[in-house]
Amino acid sequence: MMGAVRWFESQGAKIREISLPHTAFSLATYYIIQPAEASANLARYDGIRYGSGVKSDNLLDTYLKSRGEFLGAETQRRIMVGTYTLSSGYYDAYYAQAQKVRALIKQDFTAAFEDVDVIMTPVAPTVAFKLGEKTQDPLEMYAADIFTVGVNLAGICGLSLGCGQVDGLPVGLQILGPWFGENMLFRVGECMQVNRR
Repeated sequence: MMGAVRWFESQGAKIREISLPHTAFSLATYYIIQPAEASANLARYDGIRYGSGVKSDNLLDTYLKSRGEFLGAETQRRIMVGTYTLSSGYYDAYYAQAQKVRALIKQDFTAAFEDVDVIMTPVAPTVAFKLGEKTQDPLEMYAADIFTVGVNLAGICGLSLGCGQVDGLPVGLQILGPWFGENMLFRVGECMQVNRR
């Protein structure tokens, strides 16, 4: 990844380190907000009016069987966490606090984009893992999202590109831009893909 950054520097880009202090909290914040939003959005999935369904003798069984058959384990896990987060007594302690941290993360990016055009980070803290390798340990799988979830919380745009390999496994470079900065990201990404061989 640093090789790709140095290549941009050799092409005339000015490289400088920046600080995004609240991104240290982005993983925890994301995994409070995202499941809560998934839970709220999927509450309408009843197998009757919305989504595929399994017919049953009573309404509760229809809901349970439809959701059990057509929603995967990870989706069900996120719905349960989100439902808990939004429940009475926990909303203020978790969801409301996470939204406050989300605002701080967004402020960090706003300040950074006053000084830089794009931000370059790794896509993940490790090289790509094998298909299915982390499914038995959801927490380890979630931890791999550390560099991408802040982008989602702030609502900015991002572009991931392959930038090389380590031990035969791909490494990704993530280029982040300000709100509505997609055209600039496409130009930066194209410059790298076309000219860096």
